[in-house]
Amino acid sequence: MNYQKKNTIVGWLIFIIALIVYMLTVSPTVSYWDCGEFIAASYKLAVPHPPGAPFYLLVGRIFSMLPIPFIGDIGYKVNLISVLSSAFTIMLLYLSIVHLVREWKGGLKTEEDWMTAIFSGIIGSLTFAFSHSFWFNAVEAEVYAPSMLFTALLVWLILVWAEKSDQPGNERYILMIAYLIGLAMGVHLLNVLAIPFVTLIIFYKRFTFNLKNFILNAVITGAIMLIIYPGIVKYLPQIALHWGVFMLILILAGIIWLAFWSVTNKKEVLSLVALSTLLIVIGYSTYMLVYVRSNMDPNIDENNPETVENFVKYLNREQYGDHSITDRKSVWRQSENANHYTSTWDFFWNYQVNKMYIRYFLWQFVGLGDDESSVDFHKFLALPFLLGIAGFWWQFKNDQKHGLAVLALFFMTGLAIILYLNQPDPQPRERDYSYVGSFFAFSIWIGLGYAGVMELLKGKKKELQNARIWRYAVFVVLLLAIPVHMLAKNFHKHNRSGRYIAWDYSYNMLQSCDPNAILFTNGDNDTFPLWYLQEVEGVRTDIRIVNLSLLNTDWYIKQLRDLEPRVPLRMNDMQIENVGLYPWETSNVTLKVPQEKGTAFAETFRSYIGQSFDPPKSISFKVQPTINLGNRGTYLRTQDWMILNILTANQWKKPVYFAVTVATSNMLDELRDYMRMDGLVFKIVPFKDWGIDPQLLEEKLKSVYKYRGLNNPTINFDENIIGLLQNYRSAFFQLIMYYVQQGNLEKAQVMAKLMEEKIPSSVIPFTNRRYEMIKESLLLMADSVSLDSLDLSRYSESDLFELGRNLYHYDKIQKAGKLLEEVIELDPENAAALSYLINVYERTNQNEKLIKALEDWILRRPNDEGAKTKLAEIKKRLKQ
Repeated sequence: MNYQKKNTIVGWLIFIIALIVYMLTVSPTVSYWDCGEFIAASYKLAVPHPPGAPFYLLVGRIFSMLPIPFIGDIGYKVNLISVLSSAFTIMLLYLSIVHLVREWKGGLKTEEDWMTAIFSGIIGSLTFAFSHSFWFNAVEAEVYAPSMLFTALLVWLILVWAEKSDQPGNERYILMIAYLIGLAMGVHLLNVLAIPFVTLIIFYKRFTFNLKNFILNAVITGAIMLIIYPGIVKYLPQIALHWGVFMLILILAGIIWLAFWSVTNKKEVLSLVALSTLLIVIGYSTYMLVYVRSNMDPNIDENNPETVENFVKYLNREQYGDHSITDRKSVWRQSENANHYTSTWDFFWNYQVNKMYIRYFLWQFVGLGDDESSVDFHKFLALPFLLGIAGFWWQFKNDQKHGLAVLALFFMTGLAIILYLNQPDPQPRERDYSYVGSFFAFSIWIGLGYAGVMELLKGKKKELQNARIWRYAVFVVLLLAIPVHMLAKNFHKHNRSGRYIAWDYSYNMLQSCDPNAILFTNGDNDTFPLWYLQEVEGVRTDIRIVNLSLLNTDWYIKQLRDLEPRVPLRMNDMQIENVGLYPWETSNVTLKVPQEKGTAFAETFRSYIGQSFDPPKSISFKVQPTINLGNRGTYLRTQDWMILNILTANQWKKPVYFAVTVATSNMLDELRDYMRMDGLVFKIVPFKDWGIDPQLLEEKLKSVYKYRGLNNPTINFDENIIGLLQNYRSAFFQLIMYYVQQGNLEKAQVMAKLMEEKIPSSVIPFTNRRYEMIKESLLLMADSVSLDSLDLSRYSESDLFELGRNLYHYDKIQKAGKLLEEVIELDPENAAALSYLINVYERTNQNEKLIKALEDWILRRPNDEGAKTKLAEIKKRLKQ
């Protein structure tokens, strides 16, 4: 077997290893953020958020139709795009590292050369495979894994071209790269950032390396990138907008004619340029999907790009507003956390560079801490980072040209993005997924680090009795110390098998609503999974989701009004097209309640409050301005005005809800007083302070809601998921406290046990300590639970006091006394605990303990006249 064949076999083995790991850890269904939207848009060939990903949607549609009944739901099938893309990316990274070792050595001639290249490729590729951000992207339906595959393809293809650049027909690799760039723009524009790597490799093979030529290459590279973006991406559609589709057709015909003429007349450079441009345009033509499908009016039709004008706005991401690339000072000043920084440089370095890139970089190759704000230097002992630095140094020492090419890839896909995005502080989520191309480049250096180590050992070959054994030994040690170690450390955190949180949470939210409801949601995380459930799974399509973020746009308001299920609105087209800030001063808003609705609500409210009420005729609540522009006036945001418009037009015909994840600031001030918690939603009702409908809420929590996997300790739940799941506990505790206030402690205890069964605190920790202590108190009430059998040392002093006080109020006096005695033993100065303990001793006639407790207290506090009086009264009473 020759070594080239061995190299191919090892490449496929690397692919299989990565594929197995990602298949074991892939999400079984929809995940949070954009995943639900992309899966739903793939399944229905709809229009997701700008600037879209049409090629991804076409591939997603194919995967959604995989005719394998046991493979899982549609979400799982679309997730497989990322799994396969990521596994192929790792294989291509392996092959690329082998190519770079070949370039470094001027060819692989001996067994030693081949094994050095192969071992370098294995270490570098598997390190990247098990890095945090790449693995995160590999197991969910997002565009970043296939986007990374395109980048890996470009890197590998240009290195293959470099090897065969003197052979006839080598141009086909360049043309393939051009076509892939066009296709990749239908996934994500990040792929364009790999162009400097491609042009540098071509430059090294075709031109003399000197400063003049290098500058010329940089200028040409910049021109190519500008021709692609914004040239082809933005300006071609704008030509159609300003000069008509006919002009666009003329331009495309001109490119085709130029390609034909240059090929016919054997103009090699011109033909390569013309054909490459044509192939980029052909690849980019997948964007016609957006235009065509928008004209079909799918339920998900963001920005409604069915006209050329709207299509251009869609590509320009006008929905998100403009941002300055260079004016860092304004971005700093306008940031919500601007006061955290003292200067523009402080903002740029400490936030944009350090927090938004260096921190992410260290996550990959040093170690992610227990929370996302920290870096754990003990996790990997910084070995991946150190080996990468060694590879960087060794490549620049021995192969500056290719070192510069990898550095260009590293910079363009990392810090250059930071410079371009100019992000304000804070961001709605961590952005590490954007810089995976940079981590890919650094992993090349990690692989080359092994080759560098072997070169160092090669210089000591005479001192080594068996150089071959050393080569294998170093490889095994580095393999175990870096990629295998990273696999072991990162596996649990990235294992999403068994995680149904997004699916179940969205299902439970929909099932919390009455038929034909309107449900206001906040943003991506509580909207996109709902879209997935409705569009893909067909769950509760009678409910109209109203996203408050999108409610500020005219196109979305029109869709709510015109598409089923329709939202009641009192606005014509002209009013909708001119939406904006609405002048507003603090005032009361009154909504009339129809008699039949008021009567029905009053009957249900009577059972909750325990007394009769007249049916409400109206509700009135104060609404304050949400925007203050000083002497330019005060205003309501469009979304706030639209909520009022919908409520007024609805006239209580459709039940209206807010997701519990909606911030109070988005609930129109005192309107919040008229909201009843129905599980994961708040329902607008015509009575103030109507906490819950206990019968309805208990039915939802007991029989309707799904809690799959929440009691499984082997499943990983990150801090964001743990925080979200507290909303279940909030619903449980609303019901528990209702039963406590009603004196029905047995029912409260049953619900506490059910909550602990469905969402055990050993798996999903509490984030609200008070709730946890109430739950613990109710569980301790059971006669079957003996405090003598419990390990009280796991509770803090404050926890013991909270438990003791709760049990006292729940009339479990004996158990309360034992817990309060523990508190006093820990802190004899705790006056509140002593007060409760004295009451316990009095109620249980433990007179000796009562007197001793007061005497001990007076010894420590001799000036406490109240304690002295109390002790005197007790002694006097006992003598009688």
